[in-house]
Amino acid sequence: MIRCWVVKGDGSALTLPTAERWRFRYGTDTPCDSFEVRCLWERGQERELSAACRFYAQWEGERVFTGVVDEYAVVCGREGLYLEISGRGMAALLLDNEAMPAQYQMATAGVIVADHVAPYGITAVGGESLPAVSDFTVSSGESEWNVVRTFACCYGGVVPRFDREGRLILDGHRDGDVMKIGDDAVLTGWEYREDRHGVLSEVAVRRRSHPGTQWVSDRNFIAEGGKARRVVTVPNTTGTAAMRFTADYQLRASRRERKRLTVALAGAFLAWPGQLVDVALSGCGANGRYRTAQAEVSCGEDGLTTTLVLGEADSMI
Repeated sequence: MIRCWVVKGDGSALTLPTAERWRFRYGTDTPCDSFEVRCLWERGQERELSAACRFYAQWEGERVFTGVVDEYAVVCGREGLYLEISGRGMAALLLDNEAMPAQYQMATAGVIVADHVAPYGITAVGGESLPAVSDFTVSSGESEWNVVRTFACCYGGVVPRFDREGRLILDGHRDGDVMKIGDDAVLTGWEYREDRHGVLSEVAVRRRSHPGTQWVSDRNFIAEGGKARRVVTVPNTTGTAAMRFTADYQLRASRRERKRLTVALAGAFLAWPGQLVDVALSGCGANGRYRTAQAEVSCGEDGLTTTLVLGEADSMI
C-alpha cells in the first residue's frame, strides 16, 4: 500500500487520504523524477494544501519518493470529489534556481556543494573521488543543476542523481543485486531500439593556443561503420590527463541512448535507476546485461505496473 504526505512551509506534515491512482517516474538526469497522485478528498478543504511545498511517499514502509510539490487541484465531477497532486524530485530546486556567475581558481566537490547545493536545504552524499578543477567557470544564466552536472560529469565521469530520500548522490553506481528478467517474469510487453544519431566515433580535445591534442576513438562503433567526430577546445591550463578524461566523457555520453530495451512488468518498484538487469527471454534477440536508465511505477486501471528503460551497462547513465 502506498502512503503519501505533504510538508507545509512551516514544517508541519499532512497525511494524504488513500491514493486511488498514482505514478512515479525515476531517472538519473534530466528531466528529473516526477510524481502524480490522485486520492479522495473532503468538501470544504479546497485550500488546505496552499502552503504544501514538499512531498514524500512510502511503499510497504520504505521511502520511495521525496520531492517538490508543483501543482494540486481539487476536482468535483462524476467520480466524486478527489485531489490531484503532482510535482518533481528534489532536482527541481537546482533546475529552477539560477546560479550566480563565478570564476573558481580551484573548485572542489565540497566548494560546489557549499555554493550551489546546500543553500537549498539539499544533503549531498559522496563526491570524494571527484577531482579538483582549476579555472572552473559558472556562466551567467546557468541553473544550479547545470553547474553541478558539468562539474561531476565532465570532470569526474559521474552523473549526479537524487535518491529516494531526496539526497544528491555524487558517486558512481555501486553494483549490488542484479535483477533478472526471464520467462518466469510477468511481462506485458517489450521494445528494443537502437539510435545511431549523435553517437560519436572520435573525439579530439585541443587547447586554445597551446600545442597538443588528445584523441579517443570508439573502435566498436567505427567497425560498425560509424563516422562522427567532435573537436572540443579547452583552456590552455588544462592538463593532459584532464584532456583525455574530457574526451572519454564525450564519447561515453554520446552512447547513453544508443541502445534501449523497454520492458513492462506487473508489480511495483521492481528496480531502480542505475541497477543492473540481466534479460534472458525466449525469442528475444536483445538478451544481455543492461543498466536501468529510467523506471516508471504506476497504479491504475491495469493494476500495479513497472516499466523499465534499460541501456548499455557501461554508458553514462
